[in-house]
Parts: sequence; structure tokens; C-alpha cells
Amino acid sequence: MTDTFAPGAPALGPPSPAAGAPALGRSLAVDDGDLVIDRVTHGPALVEGFPALVQALVLTVRTQLGSDLLNSGFGFDRLAIGRYAEGVAARKEHIRMELVRCLDTDRRVTGVREVFFEDDSRFAEPVPDRVVAGGTGDSARTGRGYTVYAVVDTVAGSALTLETGGRLE
Repeated sequence: MTDTFAPGAPALGPPSPAAGAPALGRSLAVDDGDLVIDRVTHGPALVEGFPALVQALVLTVRTQLGSDLLNSGFGFDRLAIGRYAEGVAARKEHIRMELVRCLDTDRRVTGVREVFFEDDSRFAEPVPDRVVAGGTGDSARTGRGYTVYAVVDTVAGSALTLETGGRLE
């Protein structure tokens, strides 16, 4: 699974949460796995709200299941895609189930509304705030690459669409 994430990209505009909705959290800012230093305070930079949730979901999808020594249930099991699922349809279903499992572990996520691939008919329909968590965006049916979208509902009453991708190997 290849992942890219550009903090502050235009697609990361925060949705308007409902009045009185729960906060989406606060965290240390990271860029490609490295801590970001605040240029003003020269200390660790912070992210709050929608960007904090996006960062956490991206890190969840980018982390291999079982690689976190403190929480072995954290992450996405990308190794099992080629190991257990036979054929494209089975691999796509495995990816769907694995995305639902790993995204739903975040307490700020109330549910994963749907998961669909770039080559599905659903792809042409509009989706809520899209956030790129990986993939090239042009890999539907070119070789073994795939781009998948997960529409996630949050505790703040908003929805976002996480985009990720990789290779079906």
C-alpha cells in the first residue's frame, strides 16, 4: 500500500461541525512520520480538530497491523491482502473489511458509512470532504493498482472521505 499525505492540502478544509458537537481532538503534528517543529515556539507543533482526526486516520491506515509494540491491534493489515485473498474480488472485499475494522477503532469515528473503489460505479457520485491518505488516484484497473475511498462519520456530526491505495499483490 502506498500512502501520501500533504498536511495543509486544500482538500483538508474542515467541515462545519454542528453546534455543541464533541471536539475531534488535539495531537502533535507529524509529517511523513516525523514530528513537526513550530517555527514560532521552536517546540512541537500541534494539530486540533478536523486535521487531528485526519492525521490519526492516515497514521492508522499507514501503520502495518501488529507493528506497534504498545498496541498490536492498531493499523491496517496490508500483508494479508496478497496472502489470504485469492482474486481481485476477494482482495477488494478484504480491503473493505480491513478498512472498516481499522478506521472504526478511533473513538472519534461513529461509523464507516461505505467503502468503494475507483472502478466501482459509486465513484462517479459526489462524496463528503475528501482527504488523501495514499495512492496515486489514477490506478483503477491499470495493472494491479487500486484506489479506495472510505466515507467516515465523526462524533462532530460531519463526514469525511479518506482516499488511499496500493497494489493488489
